[in-house]
Amino acid sequence: MRFAFVLVNERTPFRQTWCMQCCEPIGGSYLREIATRLPYCDYQCYALFCQALATNDVRAAS
Repeated sequence: MRFAFVLVNERTPFRQTWCMQCCEPIGGSYLREIATRLPYCDYQCYALFCQALATNDVRAAS
């Protein structure tokens, strides 16, 4: 599985947006996954999301 993201610095989203992992409001810097366009407050939240997704894929294949 391959993940790709864009790091956005000093730019807030047009509308109030929350991190898809921790539900905190997005500030001046954030990550956006390219395929889904979902926002994450930082790389840690994005990595946790990817880890959870990979774990669920392994369980589904079993």
